[in-house]
Amino acid sequence: MNFRQLVRDYFTFNRNERKGIIVLLVLILLLAVANKLIFYFEKPAKIDKVLLDSAKRELGRFNDSIYANANLKTLFFFNPNTIDSLALDSLNVPETVKSNLLKFRQKGGIIKVVADFKKIYGVTDPLFEQISPFLLLENTHSQVAPDISESAFFKFDPNTATDQDFVRLGFSEKQISSIRKYMVKSGVFRTKEDFLKLNVITDKQKKALSEWIQIKAEPQSEVRRSEPNLLIEINSADTVQFKQLPGIGSVLAKRIVKYRDLLGGFYSIDQLREVYGLNEQTFGLIENKVRVEPSRIKKIDLNFSDLNELSRHPYLQKNLALKIIKFRSKNGSFKNMIVLRDSMILNIEEYNRIKPYF
Repeated sequence: MNFRQLVRDYFTFNRNERKGIIVLLVLILLLAVANKLIFYFEKPAKIDKVLLDSAKRELGRFNDSIYANANLKTLFFFNPNTIDSLALDSLNVPETVKSNLLKFRQKGGIIKVVADFKKIYGVTDPLFEQISPFLLLENTHSQVAPDISESAFFKFDPNTATDQDFVRLGFSEKQISSIRKYMVKSGVFRTKEDFLKLNVITDKQKKALSEWIQIKAEPQSEVRRSEPNLLIEINSADTVQFKQLPGIGSVLAKRIVKYRDLLGGFYSIDQLREVYGLNEQTFGLIENKVRVEPSRIKKIDLNFSDLNELSRHPYLQKNLALKIIKFRSKNGSFKNMIVLRDSMILNIEEYNRIKPYF
């Protein structure tokens, strides 16, 4: 079989076949033209002005909250080997440095001395100079904090001073813990001498801090009489109200409010233990002075929340949020969130923790 015969057999069409090809080409052309023309005849949907205005307001509030949260960021004393991602979010440090610190720890890295913090990629010399005074490491926990210049001292009341105040005054974490234990067991300090007689305070500290201690005996007695009546509702209180509690200063009050906003509200006062920097001693001082109103919790719509909204919740974060989104996409909307527990998406502990928020 020669080439001409091959072409004649496979590329020669009879009359009916040629008609079919022509009809097919015409249909393809008409569909291509229709695909372009359909957009000219499509009428745009009517805009719901009420819904649009509502969306604008929500976007404005969201932007305001981002700006407000940015303003809450500050520098505070922290242990780079143990600080968690939530506390890091409140720290006024570049995001790349925060991320690299967590990666450094995940690979087994340990910051043994302050100078080791320079190992974190992104830590420049100016940034290190700014952060280094706030680094607290394990090898300093059992010792007295380094001496502080007398010009850095300030007048303080040990009954109301926060942990950060004590650190600024040169106390180690071990000393602060002992002071808190004494307050839980014996109550407030009535006089300056009551504070200075603590064995945990060195003679050098007693001499240096003696003139800076201010305890007003009469107002303290009044506070002690009124304290049993102090009862703060933690889902509606602002930072000013939280600062009325013993052991709660400005920084800790801001962290409580920020963590409450991330959660959507507290359903138990025990959740205050999850606030970074609020130790057991401080919790023991305030647990009888606070109450919680679970009805103030802001609920999350499990059927309409996207991945970003769900993953922002501290009890879910991205891994659990992604599982919930995939389950919803496959099985449809939730009629009862207990299906997440029964389907092993959430274990019993996770389910009980997040149940009040949905």
